[in-house]
Amino acid sequence: MFIGEENGSRPRVDWLEPGERVLPPSSLKKSSCRAVVLRNARDLNFSFVASLPVDEHSFVKSFVVLAILLLIPSIGYFHRQIFLSELKPRLESQVEGILKEEGVVDPGVRLDYLDAFISGAVDSDAQRARVVARVDGLSGVRVVGRASELRAPGWLRVEREKGRFRASGVVSEDLVVELTAPLKALPGWDTGLERREFVVDPVGVETWAEFLAYYFREQGDRSVELRKGRLTIGGDTTSGLRIDWLSKASEVVPKDMVSDELVLRSSPYHFPGYQPESLQNGTVLGQLRRKLNDSVVTFRPGSEELQSGDRDKVIIAARAIITAGEGARYAVGGHPARDGNATENSRLARLRAEIVGKILVDHGVLPRQIETSSFGVAPGGDRDNQVEIMVK
Repeated sequence: MFIGEENGSRPRVDWLEPGERVLPPSSLKKSSCRAVVLRNARDLNFSFVASLPVDEHSFVKSFVVLAILLLIPSIGYFHRQIFLSELKPRLESQVEGILKEEGVVDPGVRLDYLDAFISGAVDSDAQRARVVARVDGLSGVRVVGRASELRAPGWLRVEREKGRFRASGVVSEDLVVELTAPLKALPGWDTGLERREFVVDPVGVETWAEFLAYYFREQGDRSVELRKGRLTIGGDTTSGLRIDWLSKASEVVPKDMVSDELVLRSSPYHFPGYQPESLQNGTVLGQLRRKLNDSVVTFRPGSEELQSGDRDKVIIAARAIITAGEGARYAVGGHPARDGNATENSRLARLRAEIVGKILVDHGVLPRQIETSSFGVAPGGDRDNQVEIMVK
């Protein structure tokens, strides 16, 4: 670059051509005195040669622009320092305050300038949406994406009704929900599941496959649900099965987190919708059940003696069983009384069932076809001191 003054006029600026050299001042005329200024900008990671303006005002303006360009990185640096030391701590404190007010468990917040990433566990989708809305409403803060780090608890329910399994609930996107053999579910049985990215799967779902196989082994309508660390079972049961199921459930979650909404029945054969396995012919089964229902006998309280009229009912039942064929199997059960000593009542109920079973065998029923036992106490007590015959 060449800066000089010619004939006493204003400064003139010229660029040197490649290969052109600058003559020393002693070889120049006064009217064409020139000076050459070169600047190396290597430390600024760029090289340039700039021409100064021809007038004084433009000359000053150029240096102002250059100064501004050099100051921009410094301004950005000081702006970041102000954000990190003052604004960021204040915003983080405000966000943390909202998370605590909303009862978020293990709350966390991370700010990338004004983008907020919040984390923790909430009780429901509604609470999650409310927390996100409050944080997003803060001046100068926005919740990025779907705030996937703020998670709501999932839940899972498996139920069987009239022999058909159905799954429902809210689970994570990658949770595998399936039944193991011998349980079988029809295609589409899990269409009631809603899968979400930000859901935490319920506690116990990884280890409950064995419990499901045991729990649904018996016939009947029932359900099991995992929600907020609790396992709840519901449906038809007997007093014995209830004890077994609650014990087995405690292997999935802690014992104090197991609850039930079970309905007690006298036996599995009394479960609504129970289908006998030994007799598949629907027409024959319907006729046989009607005759057996008419053959229910009642003993006097505390007595093991069968009245003559009830004896005739048992003989009629024997003829119906023989007519149905030798392939069917039967449970002859006595219902204990609700009042008094439970152990003694159960013993007496079994003895009464054995008396009825002997009459059946005496009148032609094969011994291998019947099994005598004491049923459980019937709901409402309407079966106290009775003996009935059920198709197995």
